[in-house]
Amino acid sequence: MDLNKTVCFCMGVTNGMIKDAVYNGANTLEELQEITGAGTVCGACLEDVKHLLECFIAERDRK
Repeated sequence: MDLNKTVCFCMGVTNGMIKDAVYNGANTLEELQEITGAGTVCGACLEDVKHLLECFIAERDRK
């Protein structure tokens, strides 16, 4: 996965920023949005943000 790929263009949030937020304790969409701002403007990226949140939580919890 390209961690430099932008997921939320409105807020300039990348895959890596979402991963960092999850690895630093974000467990819900609301927590992730509070930390990164992803999905808080137009909402077009929300499905992708939710998917990444789930994937990174699973990855984090496997370690």
